[in-house]
Parts: sequence; structure tokens; C-alpha cells
Amino acid sequence: MLAADRVIPERKIAPGPEFPHMVAAGFRLFRNSITAVCADGTVVPAGSANTPSPLVAIVGMATAQYDNTGAAGLVPDIDTAPDVWIRKGCWALPFDVAPTWANVNAPVYAVDDETVTLTENAGTEAAPVNRLQVGTLAGLEADGTPYVLIP
Repeated sequence: MLAADRVIPERKIAPGPEFPHMVAAGFRLFRNSITAVCADGTVVPAGSANTPSPLVAIVGMATAQYDNTGAAGLVPDIDTAPDVWIRKGCWALPFDVAPTWANVNAPVYAVDDETVTLTENAGTEAAPVNRLQVGTLAGLEADGTPYVLIP
């Protein structure tokens, strides 16, 4: 999980639809963290546990740091917090296992708020843990850096 904001390479594309959200109470998003929406409409870092309602989808990348942990000097109340804007786009995201050109257009899933994978199921056959789809593998740079398209 991220512990600070990050800068990551991005490929410019036509922007997808963006909608405002509120950060769930007790959670903080860092800039460029992979962001998931809960069934109640609040957002949390992808891969979070103990969310206010089940995680239902990945909505994109946080545009800035948003804190609703209640720490002193930070956003103390979700009702007074500003809208959180989450961007769609194409970013160089770190994979748990490096993809190849054979994986282009394959679904990409969130491991947590910074790492992605090509593997949907993280659990066992008896207790599957399905990850949320972030987007698809758009392509790779000449140096092998993979880019993920988040529609």
C-alpha cells in the first residue's frame, strides 16, 4: 500500500467520464493511488479492508491526496470534505509479475492501491478472492514498462 503521493508516467488519451466522490471515513487516498468505489458510493484505496460497504469497482486514479482519517488539521468530517476527483487514463503501473506483448489487451486487476496483476483470483479454489479489474494492458515501452488503460 502507498505511504505517500507518487509520480508515475502517463500516456495522454481522451479523458473518460469522471465523477466526484467522497473518501470513506477513516481512509486516505494518495495522489495517483488506484481508487476503488464502495457500494455506498464512497471511495477507498484499492485493496483496502474493513471498508464501509463492499468494494464494487475501480474508478481510476486519485488526482490529489485526500484524507478522511480524522487526523488533526486534515479533513475531519466526510460531510464537509471536498469532492474527490478520480481520473481515467493510461498509466505506467507496477505489476507483480512483468507482462509481455502476448498480454496486450488482457484484463488487469488491482492488488492494492499501487500494484496491478494479470491474475484475477488471489485466493484458493475453496476460498476465492476475486480482485477488481482496473482496466486492460495497453502496451509496453521499448524498455518493457507496461501501461494500463483505465477507461
